[in-house]
Amino acid sequence: MAEQDDIQQDDIQQDDIQRDDTGTSAPPQAPRPHPRLRDLDVLEGTWRLEGRDPTTGETFTGIVAREWLPGGFFMTQRTETDGHPQAGLEYIGYDSTAGSLRSMLFSDEGPGPFCPFALEYFWDITGDQLTIWHGYRDSPARFVGTIDHAARTVTGRWEWPGGGYDATTVRID
Repeated sequence: MAEQDDIQQDDIQQDDIQRDDTGTSAPPQAPRPHPRLRDLDVLEGTWRLEGRDPTTGETFTGIVAREWLPGGFFMTQRTETDGHPQAGLEYIGYDSTAGSLRSMLFSDEGPGPFCPFALEYFWDITGDQLTIWHGYRDSPARFVGTIDHAARTVTGRWEWPGGGYDATTVRID
């Protein structure tokens, strides 16, 4: 039995050793944030939100606050609309399996009717265009907007089958 424990311990230690290009042993390297996460830098900070339902003309305002967690692997997002904070927190990170920026919103309202665990979103920032899909990439429920770096704004529209709203955020910090 002791011999078997020694073999398993040796296996574990060998698995934990990484080899460098010269074939010599090197200690394990800490993971690094994926470079695509840097695309989110433009969204960091506190933003004033102004929205309008194009069908009813009803308007709303709010605050969106995004900040990096230490380590740079995740950005968090909190939203307050018309003075009503949403008791929840969204974590935005890089999903290496999907090869995409992805987020999960954990809300006091629960996961919603379409998501069994949390509200899921897939993000893409290409040039000055921001696209966020709800549920899966290329979903008809999505935000498409334009980032204006000089004006520090993001202007676009959330849309889904049967609805949507126009939204503009202006960085205020």
